[in-house]
Order: sequence, then structure tokens, then C-alpha cells
Amino acid sequence: MGNNNSEKEFVKSKNSAKISNKLAAINNEIRFFIIEVLLESKKKNNFSNPLYSREINSILLSSYGINITPQMLNQHLKQLVNAGLIVEVPTKKEVPNKIGKRNVKGYVLKEDAFEDLFLKISFMSDELLSFFELYEKNHLSYSEGCCVLTVFSGRDKGKVFKIQDYQTALIRVRGNELGDSISFDIFEGEIASDIVESHLKIFFEDESWCMFDESGSDVTLIDNIPIEKGVVVKLKNHSFLKFYQEESAVILYCSF
Repeated sequence: MGNNNSEKEFVKSKNSAKISNKLAAINNEIRFFIIEVLLESKKKNNFSNPLYSREINSILLSSYGINITPQMLNQHLKQLVNAGLIVEVPTKKEVPNKIGKRNVKGYVLKEDAFEDLFLKISFMSDELLSFFELYEKNHLSYSEGCCVLTVFSGRDKGKVFKIQDYQTALIRVRGNELGDSISFDIFEGEIASDIVESHLKIFFEDESWCMFDESGSDVTLIDNIPIEKGVVVKLKNHSFLKFYQEESAVILYCSF
């Protein structure tokens, strides 16, 4: 009996250490974005196109504005591999070097990367399932030529807004004793430009969905990255927008 208890404690301790390593590995912005890059690649290619380090570095720069050395990237990749979140695999890709070309190894997200993490936070299952339902609600609301925004927090959680590519959405955050909420108005054509009151605008321009922040909000973030006020910013598909107004904050999920 004593040996059985010792074995159970050993397994429990080993599992806890594994989970701690995974949490520590993703508790870093760059590694978190690497996971996101590999997750998007998995969705598109189903593990059939591993990304090698130079490709990952290029995506980090173009999509997130992150510019790091190859050596630093390799350190991040090594930590993710050691934590059991990603795996290094052989590829048929060749890159030039001083003596010709060499094959490079690529990286993919491990199939069971998050299973034990999910079990660890099973006490949050109801809340997690509510977010899955919001994703589904957003997906079902999609139609050609529109941007779909689903409210993920606050008093308006669950509301869905659709913007057609010929429309402009004006958004403001407000908070009161009932909780954080948003005002959301849609205008067509040039009407939105005549609105004097400051808003955050979402509109379609030059074949891209864009956001322009001229609001009085403290800060606006796209996937936790603050955007510059008074500058048109291109939106990324399947991104989270977070708006702060003093003590109030609202999160929207954006897809198109």
C-alpha cells in the first residue's frame, strides 16, 4: 500500500511539473505568439507544412512587429520544445548556406499540447464553454463581404454586430453600476465622417478591414498590442479587440 501511495505521489508530482513547465513556457509574449503562428499553420495545413525558424521569424515581424535575432528565436523554440508544446520535425525544405543548400528542420504544434492544461483548469469548464459558444455564434453570423464582431465581456456579452463593406461602425465604451457596455452605431457611406463626437471606427478600405481610434478611451488593443491613436490600422482576421475607458473595458472578437 505504501509503495502504491508513493507511486501515485510521484506521478502526481511529475504531472504537476509538466504543467508548470508548459505554463512557464507560454508566460512570455514572443513564445505565446509563436504558439499562435503554429496554431494558424496547423489550421491551414493540418501538420503538412512545418515552419522552419526563418519562416516563423518572418511571420513574427510582419504580423506582430516583433524583430528578434535568429539566435533568440531558437532559444524560444527550444523552451517550447522542452515544455512539450511544439515538436521539431524533418522537412524537405532547403535553404542556402555558404557551401550550397541544406535541409532544415521545421516546427509544428504538438497534437496533445494543451490537453493536460485543459484538465488542470477543468473547474473553469462552464466559463470556457461559454466562450466556445461565442466563437460558434460569431461563425454562424458570418456572411460574404462583412465583418462580424461578438462581444466577449461586460453587460453586452453575447451580442453580435455585423458591418457590411460599404458601412462604417462607430464604437464607444461606457461603464456604470450595471457593468461595462458599448454603444454601437452603423452608418453608410460618408455619413460617418460627419459625426463630430469622437469614436472608434471600423470600416473597409483598400481591400482590408481597418480600425481608426480617435476616441477618448484610455487605450485600445488588438490581441493585447496597443494601437496608435489617429492612425488607420489594418485588422487581422480572428483577432480580439479590447477597449478601455477609465475603469471600463470591453472585449470584442472580430472575424471576416
